[in-house]
Amino acid sequence: MTRILYSDLGLDRAHKLRSDATRLQHLAASTEASVVPLWGDLNLVAGDPPTAVLATGEAAAGLLAAASATMFLGLDGGRPLFAADLSALPAGEDGPDLGLGGRWLGLRTTGPQMPTWDGALLAYARGLALWHRRHRFCGTCGAPTIAVEGGHVRRCGDAACGVESYPRTDPAVIMLVEDGDRVLLHRQRVWLPGMWSCLAGFVEPGETLEEAVIREVREESGIEAADVRYVASQPWPFPGSLMVAFTARAVGGVLAPDLDEVEDAQWFSRADLAAFDDRHRRDGGGLFMAHPGTVARLLLDGWIARAAG
Repeated sequence: MTRILYSDLGLDRAHKLRSDATRLQHLAASTEASVVPLWGDLNLVAGDPPTAVLATGEAAAGLLAAASATMFLGLDGGRPLFAADLSALPAGEDGPDLGLGGRWLGLRTTGPQMPTWDGALLAYARGLALWHRRHRFCGTCGAPTIAVEGGHVRRCGDAACGVESYPRTDPAVIMLVEDGDRVLLHRQRVWLPGMWSCLAGFVEPGETLEEAVIREVREESGIEAADVRYVASQPWPFPGSLMVAFTARAVGGVLAPDLDEVEDAQWFSRADLAAFDDRHRRDGGGLFMAHPGTVARLLLDGWIARAAG
């Protein structure tokens, strides 16, 4: 089965424990507890290929005490896992020295090289930490919020309001639009030179996923799409999206990329894609597709494989 980045964590999230503050305190203080440290948008990793650095024992207790936000992630075979946001700690350019070794690096860079479990764990912890930082105040009355339920809820500190907020996951669609022996790909200006991928966009209020696919294709390329079919999904913690992947069929329209939305959009044949090479990602010498492990690459590889089948 094709590996999808940041998925297949297989962790018991133990949601019933989140409301038991006393039990969570005991778990955090136990010698079995492990803590995922976070600093800003960076994770602590070590080795080649990189793996997640987790604190245990006295080091774990120290991180939980120093954190601006702590989160109970769940149980890994009975081992309690927590995350500690250390963004408020004073540090140099390389991040705080926690005495654990490793380097502070961004998940977007290291995630594709990490073992599946490590990448998924860091994505989970990163998503929660970023949500906490962005919801320190109540969206209803503006009062400060407090973390409850093991860090999975933020409650307004004003008793007269008391509104509760939950971690955000923003749904986005990503789609491979087919037209016979060619597919529609696009480029974004912020991407590495030579990279092409599937069209994508966020779902709007009052819109189904399928409607979002058709709208985004029309808005970004001028192509009319139909026959929208679900393929897979992927957590995308940059900062907190769920990418929902589809195939669709072009049924009309004229290719006219919206240059306010994309840098370019073009049709590519299977012969064109056969000339793409992932090595160009490093040397910048030619064209390459979305990174292996992304749902965009899953869509493209699946389309190429259907021709050989």
